[in-house]
Amino acid sequence: MNLLKLYYLIYFKKIKPFDLCKFILKKIENSLFKNYFINIDYNYIKRQCLYSEKLLLKNKNNLLTGIPTSYKDIFSTKNINTTGGSRILNNYRTFYNSTFLNKLNNLGVINIGKNNMDEFCVGSNTFNFYFGKTDNSSNKNLTAGGSSGGSAYLVSKNLLPFSIGTDTGGSVRQPSLFNNVIGFKPTYGLISRYGMFSYSSSMDTVGILSKNILNISIILNSISGFDVKDQTTFNFVKEDYTRYLNKNWLLNKINYKKLKGLNIGVSKKFFYNIYNFLVRSNIEDVLLNFEFLGAKIIFIYIFFFDFLTTIYNIISSSELYSNISKYNNKFLFDKIYFFLNKKNFFNSLSINTKNKFFIGNYLISSNKNKKIFLLSKKIRILILENFKKIFFICDIVVLPIISCNIWDSLYFNLNKNLIDKYTCVSNITGLPSISIPSKILNFKKFKIFQGFQIIGNYFSEARLIQIIHEYKKNFL
Repeated sequence: MNLLKLYYLIYFKKIKPFDLCKFILKKIENSLFKNYFINIDYNYIKRQCLYSEKLLLKNKNNLLTGIPTSYKDIFSTKNINTTGGSRILNNYRTFYNSTFLNKLNNLGVINIGKNNMDEFCVGSNTFNFYFGKTDNSSNKNLTAGGSSGGSAYLVSKNLLPFSIGTDTGGSVRQPSLFNNVIGFKPTYGLISRYGMFSYSSSMDTVGILSKNILNISIILNSISGFDVKDQTTFNFVKEDYTRYLNKNWLLNKINYKKLKGLNIGVSKKFFYNIYNFLVRSNIEDVLLNFEFLGAKIIFIYIFFFDFLTTIYNIISSSELYSNISKYNNKFLFDKIYFFLNKKNFFNSLSINTKNKFFIGNYLISSNKNKKIFLLSKKIRILILENFKKIFFICDIVVLPIISCNIWDSLYFNLNKNLIDKYTCVSNITGLPSISIPSKILNFKKFKIFQGFQIIGNYFSEARLIQIIHEYKKNFL
């Protein structure tokens, strides 16, 4: 679903925002048992439609006025319940909106509802025990990915032009691969995280899912920027992320190959850790395509590559423990404080969240175990410095998203190293990363989508958008 086409229809009064939302809601009701929504408020949708129509009447509209979207149920919203995918917060309603959500609301974007997710973002299946399992867009027996599976499903089925989720260790890029959409994870601190329930505070980022890279660049222009309420954001000059589209890499008119001069870093360890031949052959094809466009392949070395998932799990588990333990004391529900004893609190959590919670408790409960957490933080700095040196000789790094193909969500017995090995790199370092669909494998009863991801230098989102635009234009 192209955002510019919808803008054209709304601006020239071919369709009203209210009629567009009505059409999308009918489609959603026809497949209501797919469990990709947690909360929908019809009265709130009507009020948003009226506001967007007022903006159109006063000629204060923009590219996003009247455009419907949805958000992962991890962002605070005044008018809709925010559960975090957990039954502990089943009827919890906050008194404020997330910063990026306020920006979109002011532009006239219509929030259809809150998407299904893994509990507190812990998981890779969107197999929620309380709100139900989200199906894959091509086959209901396969996983939709996680934890932003509900958002990826809606975009994949062309129900919405874009959706917004969060990425902690691949929670946007992995479901985007399984549902054949583009998953965008920006630099840590580019988009404000204020109003987002934290899983791992030092790695959480707001992510965007869409089928069109132009949609992502328009959204990024709208929601990026400094926020006083979030001290992790950077106060930079506002930039246009569409400025390099349809230009070559060297920004001159001589080269016929659009990506001539681009240096791509590839580590041999990427190939050693791939357990599936189809995934390996796909990455080799992608590199050949880049060479055809004029890019140059450079082999690099990444420090502590074999320990990346261990470092990620130590840091994320410790931070999850400190973030979730606050729900054990008290929380607000309809202006009344309810107290939960420890037994009821732990019984309400899913198995994945319990495991992470207890590992985090073990790691930071005593000074002896705290050394493991501090050591992983030191190794994280070494990895970060290594990537800074890599980007002196390379412009981007190309790597797989996962080292295996899609799996059945009911029989999830895979090692976490297979899932988080390649996606957690950019979260540990805070670098921007984008997953791009590259190929569709057709089997008798279902399809398997394949893709790759690109990691760029800090705040190089405009260049990454340029690369993806050129690649999709020539090969997809």
